[in-house]
Amino acid sequence: MRSGDAEFIQILNIIERGRKLVIQARKEGVDTSLAEEYLSEAKYALKMSKKETAIDYSKKAISEIVKAKREQTRDAIRSKEDLLELTKGELRNLCAQYGLDSIGVKEELTDRIWARLEEMGTASREPEPEEAEPVPEESAHVAEPEEEEDMPAAPIKEWDPVSSAESLTPGLSYLIEEKRPDRLFLLYKYFIDQGKPGLSISRTNPKILSRKYDLKESGSIWLTGKEIHGDIQTVLPILEFIMSLMEEFMESHMDGVILLDGLEYLLTNNKFNSVLRFLRQLVDNVSQSECILMVALSPDALDQTEVTLLEKDLLPMNYLE
Repeated sequence: MRSGDAEFIQILNIIERGRKLVIQARKEGVDTSLAEEYLSEAKYALKMSKKETAIDYSKKAISEIVKAKREQTRDAIRSKEDLLELTKGELRNLCAQYGLDSIGVKEELTDRIWARLEEMGTASREPEPEEAEPVPEESAHVAEPEEEEDMPAAPIKEWDPVSSAESLTPGLSYLIEEKRPDRLFLLYKYFIDQGKPGLSISRTNPKILSRKYDLKESGSIWLTGKEIHGDIQTVLPILEFIMSLMEEFMESHMDGVILLDGLEYLLTNNKFNSVLRFLRQLVDNVSQSECILMVALSPDALDQTEVTLLEKDLLPMNYLE
């Protein structure tokens, strides 16, 4: 395996990101044993040239660390006093995790979280043991349901932008696959609402994005070949121009979020290999920062071979239905 292989280097960057997260989590007293085992498997898979397997185990390791840190925070909260010891940023994160409004003074955030914990039954009160109903001897067997159609249907699990956004790791690049980039913009909006600096380069007019997703027009750039007059910032579908905008943003905001919507449009104005090289350079730049890159893709616009090549450099998140 060549050390200069771009794909190999990308996977190494993911593994290294996971390793750093493990070290930080271990310092915070988090149990990282499972995450470390996942990383070990990722390294072994990469050694055996099983690149896709290596990526899968790396993602599992990162997800496990995020999950373990959340559980540790939740388990550590036994009273309002525990909440008051958290920083305001940590309280905001908990509000987001529980679907609560994250705007307010520290006391307000604390009251909201504590009320939600009490609703969920995870506050300090010990649950009362349930009394088991006596089973008559003659009917001790388990009854079969009378009719299958009478069984209640399983609830449909709704997509949660909060948990999806929190599963993304700084320094990594993601390919958001969906017919229309609705969930992409909801993920982006979540990060912006949390105070992260953002750069959005999209085929959609920023004024439309502002109305539809309640996004501020500042930080939104219209990817278009038209000359636009007024206060809307635009960029031509020239890869070098777009790269310079993104590099300038990352130099000023090492922990921001970058959205690129319009891959199909770039491909109509540039050769596929040129766009692929552009994305690989962008992924490398992002991996050296704390930024998150999200690239939109409607797979119908490309053949499967091209989609597979993109998925090797950007971690795929499939929202196709």
